[in-house]
Amino acid sequence: MNEQKRVVGLGFPSISTNFGDFPIDIAAEIGCEAIKEFLKLHKEFDFKLILTEQDSKVLNVFELKWKEIKDDLEDFKFQTKKGNLLQLKSDLRIECRFIVVETTWRMKPGTNQLSKQIFDALGSKLHEELKRLYPKPGIVGEAYPVKVPKDSDLHKSEGIEQIIFVVSPNMNPSRPDPVSLEKAKELLKKTYDSILNAFWELTNGQEYRSITTIKDNVQEVSAFDILMKSASKPSSKISPESSRRTPSKVGSGGWNNVLLPYCQKPEMFPKSEVYYYDNEFVIIFDKYPKAKNHLLVIPRKQIDNIGELKKQNLELVRALKEKGQWVIEKMKQENPKLFFRMGFHAVPSLRQLHMHVISQDFISPSLKNKKHWNSFTTEFFIDVEEIERILEKQGEVKFNKAYYEDLLKSPLKCHLCDAKSIKFIPDLKKHLEEHWNES
Repeated sequence: MNEQKRVVGLGFPSISTNFGDFPIDIAAEIGCEAIKEFLKLHKEFDFKLILTEQDSKVLNVFELKWKEIKDDLEDFKFQTKKGNLLQLKSDLRIECRFIVVETTWRMKPGTNQLSKQIFDALGSKLHEELKRLYPKPGIVGEAYPVKVPKDSDLHKSEGIEQIIFVVSPNMNPSRPDPVSLEKAKELLKKTYDSILNAFWELTNGQEYRSITTIKDNVQEVSAFDILMKSASKPSSKISPESSRRTPSKVGSGGWNNVLLPYCQKPEMFPKSEVYYYDNEFVIIFDKYPKAKNHLLVIPRKQIDNIGELKKQNLELVRALKEKGQWVIEKMKQENPKLFFRMGFHAVPSLRQLHMHVISQDFISPSLKNKKHWNSFTTEFFIDVEEIERILEKQGEVKFNKAYYEDLLKSPLKCHLCDAKSIKFIPDLKKHLEEHWNES
């Protein structure tokens, strides 16, 4: 009998509503939207997110908001439970390897009742570890994970492996540094994104590092240094056919912002992630490649997505295309058998404009579901030449989001032949292997 796949759990309180005076209805809306975005992006993974509170009113508000917006997401992936976050396993038989605890910028014991219980349970070692890992004051909206000692009761009895401390926004005028509602809304969204991004990276065996830690470790580079590095060439040690890349240890501050650090400080990343960079562009290996060769060409100038492109950006698009063609030539030198497409997703999930350069074999362990397949083999994937044409004729790029999102639900169909009997991803992958072996 196959071992049942372990579902990874994250337990967390209602952020900022307990001692930050944040309105519960607005907090529920922001929290549920962030959770929905996260779960939709990682739909194929077995996650469960458990909001745990003692106050039934708070839970009811979150439950109603979630029912309103959850779409087709499975119910078990986000649940609300009345209870103690530190006793989910013993009281409710729910194991969460990760839990979230609110703190202040000082990250000292006793900030709130839950924080006090944590420090009482783990003693002075926890405070010392926090000080060692994060010697600088915490930043509102950022996450600060700490491992739970394996010999502690929290680990042995409750299965808690890491605590994600967050500095949450405060609207309470009797506490330090209160902010306005508008500012608090912005910071609460950032807080949830940081929590979920830390959870994602930790569950994938990565070391999440807060933006505080990143800033402490980044050395400023002069314009001259950057200019001298603009002649960088791809490392001959990098195998372009490698379908698994070493993940970076640099956190992004939000799952949908993961491309931004590459644009800001590409020199910080290893050659297993960054293929090339200069003053204007950075080329990286897709962290979850959907083919033998899958790279992203990204302008370093911040542009969110193709919807922001105007006619004056035509030269930028042509430069992206030129960089992509250069990459393809390099890849084909190592494997002439490969052929490629360059283009964009009509509805990208990540911030920062990026062009996919992807080989058409689609042989990769990261190709796991229909959405992955259809995002590259239907009209959802728009060739760079088509974007050029649209900008030349219309001056801007406008798409019907609902139409393109529906394409992701299309039946599986081979992009190389007229095979009609493919119903499941494993069958499709076997079929693609046959094409590859015959080519």
